[in-house]
Amino acid sequence: MKIKKISLITLSIILCISLISGCQPKAATAPDTEEVETEIQNEIIEKEVEKKEFGETPDSESELKEKEEKTETKTQDILPADLNQNEPKEQEVPEAKDEFILKIEGAGVENAISFTLDELKAMKDSHFEDDFYSLNSYGTREHFHFRGIKMKALLDKAIIKSDAKSVKFVATDGYAQELTVELALKEDFIDQDNPDKKFPVIIAWHENGKDYDVKKGAPFRLVVGQKEVDDMNKPQWVSNISKIIVD
Repeated sequence: MKIKKISLITLSIILCISLISGCQPKAATAPDTEEVETEIQNEIIEKEVEKKEFGETPDSESELKEKEEKTETKTQDILPADLNQNEPKEQEVPEAKDEFILKIEGAGVENAISFTLDELKAMKDSHFEDDFYSLNSYGTREHFHFRGIKMKALLDKAIIKSDAKSVKFVATDGYAQELTVELALKEDFIDQDNPDKKFPVIIAWHENGKDYDVKKGAPFRLVVGQKEVDDMNKPQWVSNISKIIVD
C-alpha cells in the first residue's frame, strides 16, 4: 500500500508539472531542447521518488536549486547561437591602426632612423613644395603639386657612409625603385617646361591640395624630377613607402 501511495503521488507530481509546462508560453528553442528539458526533469523526479521509497532524505531546497541551474546550463548549451543570446550584442569597434613609420636603414648608414608623419611635418626647414613635371611610359605629360621633405635632409640625419652606393625605396606591398646615392642627394632635377626651376628628391605626404589618406596606406611617396628633357620620371614615384634601404 505504501508503494502504491508513493506511485500515486509521483504520478500526480508528473501530471502537475506537465499541466504547468503546457500553460506556459514556449520560448523559441532548438527542435531538441524540450526533449532534453523533459528528460532532465524526469530524472530529478525519479531520483526524489526513489529516495522516498528507500527511506533516504530528499534533496534540500538548495540542492534542488543547484540541479535546476544545471538543467538550465545544459539547455543553453544545445541552443543555436542566435537563440541563446537574449541580449543584443554590442557592436565591435575595430582597433585603430598603429601610426605609419618611415624607416631608413641598411649597411650604408651609420644611424638607422625612423620618422612618423608628424615628425616629418615638424621639420619645416627641410620642406619643399612645388609643381613637379611628370612623363610616364604611355607618353602622358602633366604636372602634380607636391609637398614633402627633402631626401637629402633625411639621409643627413641617418649619416650616410662614404662607401654607400644605392638607395632603395620599398613600398608596403614590396614594390621598389632604386636610385644611386648621387641621384638621391641631387637637388637640381629639372622641369622641361620650366628650365629655370630646380627640384630636389622629396618624400611627399601631400598631393594636389590634400594629404594622403592614411586609411589607404602609408602616406609617403617618392617624387623625382627630370634628369633631362623627355626623361621618363613618373615610374619612379613609389607610393606607400615603408622603408628606405641604403647599401
